[in-house]
Amino acid sequence: MSALRQAIALSLAFLVLLTLGGLLLDDVITEEFRAETEEALREEYQRISDRLTREGRFPEEIVTAEVFSDSGVGYAVLRADGKVLGPVLRGAFDSQGFDILEAEALFQPKALETLDRIFDLIDEDDEEEPSDSGPAAEETATGQLAFDVAFESEADLGWRIYSGAVLDGHLVVYAPGVSAFGSDLTSVILVFVVILSLPALIIGLIFGIRAQRRLNRIGAGFDRIADGELDLRLAPKVIRDDIDELAARIDGATERLQASIRQMSDFSANIAHDLRTPLTRLRLHLDQADEAEDQTSHREAAIAQMDDIIAIFGAIQRIARMQSQGRRDGFAAVDLGVVVEQVHEIYEAVAQDAGQSLSCRITNAATIHADRSLIMQLLANLIENAIRHAGEGARIAIDLSGSWLVVTDDGPGIPEAERGRVLDPLYRLDRSRNTAGAGLGLAMVKAIAELHEAELALMYSADERGLRIEVRFPQP
Repeated sequence: MSALRQAIALSLAFLVLLTLGGLLLDDVITEEFRAETEEALREEYQRISDRLTREGRFPEEIVTAEVFSDSGVGYAVLRADGKVLGPVLRGAFDSQGFDILEAEALFQPKALETLDRIFDLIDEDDEEEPSDSGPAAEETATGQLAFDVAFESEADLGWRIYSGAVLDGHLVVYAPGVSAFGSDLTSVILVFVVILSLPALIIGLIFGIRAQRRLNRIGAGFDRIADGELDLRLAPKVIRDDIDELAARIDGATERLQASIRQMSDFSANIAHDLRTPLTRLRLHLDQADEAEDQTSHREAAIAQMDDIIAIFGAIQRIARMQSQGRRDGFAAVDLGVVVEQVHEIYEAVAQDAGQSLSCRITNAATIHADRSLIMQLLANLIENAIRHAGEGARIAIDLSGSWLVVTDDGPGIPEAERGRVLDPLYRLDRSRNTAGAGLGLAMVKAIAELHEAELALMYSADERGLRIEVRFPQP
């Protein structure tokens, strides 16, 4: 059940990554808020410090304003005579620079009571009429101190402070920390992970079961193909994903396997048909050799028949070796023009003896990466095939343009329905049964072309007559 395991693993991986991403987001946002809080404290400290420096004293009214400014930052001072102006404890002035204090260590008892009432009002207002700007609660403490909270928070927050010496005293500014915010965000993330776990697993199981069913169907179909049901096709008409693409590739492999088995079957039938005659003649000569006075002639005829059979099997072995691409190590640079000229010189006289003509035209001959002897054999097989089957008086032509080799004749040609099969080993047209040969010439051409990754095409020659064979070699 690999698809189900993969679906569950992906679902769990999604949840783990969501959790890790949420925790990372929590750290990033918390750090960002902490940096913003410290920047606000530093700016507020500088603003108040500049004001006190300009005035040169600590006026009593300095802390009779809002404990929290519009930026959410409060402040208090400690004069040289030890008097604290503001709602904080004396111990809040002991540190220098940034620090974090709990509310109990920072605020005086009355201020703590006022803060508790403010946060209670915030909670009640959240339940009744939530607003975008946050609730504000105003409560009077120690006669003139007003607490105006312009943000939402929790009562158990740690408080971020920044303190330093100003004139002959001490100044401290403070604002709520962000530790509780981060804790709340983490809780929200974990809640969402728990909520999403079940749907994610269910959806993953649904997709996993569907994928597993499709894989099971492909597996069952593959077993049927292995049992010999080669007509079976697994891919749907519309390819939607990789599984359908896999099924389509299996179908393609099945089609090629079916074609190979059909070719093997035809090959077996052809080899049995073509070897029957020489084997029958061989047996006849061997039977007559004991009774005949001239045993030498029968022995020579039997040897000739054996040579023909050996030649057939030798050609089949060469085709098999080329189809396995075992001769590519001998490839080198080959000038096609030189090869065509040499083959033309060899077979021009042969064609004349058969009452035919062989012409040659070369234009911009290319140099390819190939096996020279095999290229010569390919061209020789094409010319021999034309000489053997085109008939007396036929005109045979070799045309080379670049890496494009064409051999044409004006003989009877090959019917279109037979052109693919004449490339199979030992396959011969019915009218060719009485001519010499074993039906391996064009099969050898096909094997050589495939070895060189060349394009091979059989078609009618000009005026829908004769045969035109094209071989287009790849250029380096």
